[in-house]
Amino acid sequence: MESKILRLAPLPPRVNAVTVVDGNGDFNIYVNEHLSLEARRAAYDHELEHIRREHFFTDKPVEECEREAKNN
Repeated sequence: MESKILRLAPLPPRVNAVTVVDGNGDFNIYVNEHLSLEARRAAYDHELEHIRREHFFTDKPVEECEREAKNN
C-alpha cells in the first residue's frame, strides 16, 4: 500500500526518528515527541528522504544511506 503514517513517540534522546515498514508495505514514521516542532519537521523530512531513495529495500550500508539522506 505504501502509505506514510506519522506517529509521535517517546524515543530515546539520541534518536530523532525511525521508520518501520509494516506487513502492508506502509511506512510508519516514528518521530521523537520530545523534539521541537522545527526538529520534528527536519526528522520527518529526513525519513521521507530514506523512503524516496528506497533505502528500506537496499543492501547498502546504513552509514551510506544516512549520508545520502542527510545530503539532500
